[in-house]
Amino acid sequence: MNKPQPEQQRLPLRGEIRSHQVELLVQGASNKADVLVVDVGEGPVVVKDFGSKPWWVRILGRLQIRREVRAYRWLAGDRAVPRFLGSIDPYALAMEKVDGRQLAFVPDRRENGPAYIRGLRKAIDGIHRAGVAHMDLRGRENVLVREDGGIVLVDLAGAFCFRPGGLLHRMFFRWMIVPDESAYLKWKRNLTPDDLTREELEFESRSRRWRSLWPFNRKRRPGRQGRA
Repeated sequence: MNKPQPEQQRLPLRGEIRSHQVELLVQGASNKADVLVVDVGEGPVVVKDFGSKPWWVRILGRLQIRREVRAYRWLAGDRAVPRFLGSIDPYALAMEKVDGRQLAFVPDRRENGPAYIRGLRKAIDGIHRAGVAHMDLRGRENVLVREDGGIVLVDLAGAFCFRPGGLLHRMFFRWMIVPDESAYLKWKRNLTPDDLTREELEFESRSRRWRSLWPFNRKRRPGRQGRA
């Protein structure tokens, strides 16, 4: 596990989140966090906030924020995830604002597909070596491309962290990363379908059958280009 980096940038206080909001990235549903860009004078940061939600959502949100904070701290120093800046309170966290675009909407995603797939593979392998399973990389809003072409994986709310080599890691980790590997093949099929190997095609077929049995499959929604 990487050591956390010092948190030097001043974070917005609870009362400053809305008054210093400069952009709304995601208006969360009644049971989801809002994601905003906030600037208190030291540069924009991304804030994930459950503070305006109903009391019962805030209870669940508190647990989710704690879990996400743990994952960001676990991966501190990894350029494949946004830099964690700190917890604002039990219902909100702040992270680096990544200047980039969703991979699904990058104009040169076809021409430079092989490079993006290599970058995605490197990013996934990096978090897996650290013992983190992302669990939601199929969501196109969760895979960004930095201005320098680097891949960034965002939204660690569903991530699981296992100490590499520990008992739980040895028992469960290879199963927990199956959704990440399935998502990787989804991206590879979209960007470089001719590069899929026979083993990958077989894995993809098995994964598709298993996903069809899962009652909480992600519903596809119209996407939009965005910055995070």
